[in-house]
Amino acid sequence: MIEERVVGDILTALDAHDGLFDLLQEEITTERAYAILAALEASPTPSQTAQWARVPVVEGVLREGGLLADPSVTWVADYAGSGNAVLLLGREPRAKKVWMFAHLDQISYLVDPGEDGSYPLMPFCYHMQKDGARAAIALGPDLGGGGLEVRARGTIRVAGSGVTFEVTEGGPLGPGTRVVYDSDLRWDRATGRLTGYLDDSVACSAILLAAGVLRRFPVELLVGLTDEEEGPPGDANQSFARGGRRLLPWFDPPALAIVSDVHESEAMVRGPGPRNLRPGDGAVFAERSSSGRGTATPPHLYALQQHLATALDRRGVRLRENWGGYVSRSEDINATAATPNIALVGVLCSNRHYALDAPAANLLDVVDLAKVLVAYTLLAHDPSWPLVGQERPAASRPYVLGGRP
Repeated sequence: MIEERVVGDILTALDAHDGLFDLLQEEITTERAYAILAALEASPTPSQTAQWARVPVVEGVLREGGLLADPSVTWVADYAGSGNAVLLLGREPRAKKVWMFAHLDQISYLVDPGEDGSYPLMPFCYHMQKDGARAAIALGPDLGGGGLEVRARGTIRVAGSGVTFEVTEGGPLGPGTRVVYDSDLRWDRATGRLTGYLDDSVACSAILLAAGVLRRFPVELLVGLTDEEEGPPGDANQSFARGGRRLLPWFDPPALAIVSDVHESEAMVRGPGPRNLRPGDGAVFAERSSSGRGTATPPHLYALQQHLATALDRRGVRLRENWGGYVSRSEDINATAATPNIALVGVLCSNRHYALDAPAANLLDVVDLAKVLVAYTLLAHDPSWPLVGQERPAASRPYVLGGRP
């Protein structure tokens, strides 16, 4: 049930920032979103290679946007040797009110010994491609240039339980090779439809757009752009999201952790698709990940998100509730070690991990997501947080969203 008093309090808190929604409209545009997304997608980044692939791209985006020259911004390409890139807004080195996570790495495959140009692959990810062949490239380290180079071109072929890389050009291949899909980013300007790798470049793009706006406000924000989020699936949480785990010892627990990734727009093996939602409807939020194997948003925080969605809709920002749709685990499995207050916010994406076709999302949703990230962060910094629109319960100590003070 939506309470108008709570919606009003949220709007009062956000409107206290003069011209906020006009600023969002001016600064967060489809053109800027696409420029960042295209730069990220042009740099293939299998897990464990972000430092040599997309991190330099992110640094270029930050430099072009003026963030690296801002004294309130700290950029560390490889934070504490963790393999993750970190952007810090504010004065505090450890105490960040809000954490914001998205992953830079893409799904990839390790190569086993093969013959006649056919190499068995070991998925270093949640493998989803159905039977058939899709264009792919084999990447290896360029020790001279410090990046990655294409060692071979071919296809990832799936036949039953077998997954192989079939070389059509280049080779031979050996250990240390990573095979990724040969992605071609496309944007239909008329509809906003995107096709490409997308997971999780869309959320990284939204976060970078949001950071460009948030640096104008007195916020304490940790942006973690992680590596090694992708990994082999399992009922436990130790086999993936390994990179982000290395950041936890370096920061104090936040008041809020926002984890942004793609949300499945169709049914998965372990759960149904969203109800009455499709790419292009706006940014989305969900209550739980991996049917509870990952995390679940505490009831009071979730209710606040429902009211935030209503409030933002009145300012032209779309945030839709994805109730019941299956959402995969992501960096939330790391954030939960520091705080129960986790928000699962992202965009819908079809054919995640190239299940049946190239993944597809909508750029308009990425724009909405960036605006949501700004609004959510500012709300978390409001003096009313975490009791926005709420009366304190009759108790000897204040109630805090998701836990105790």
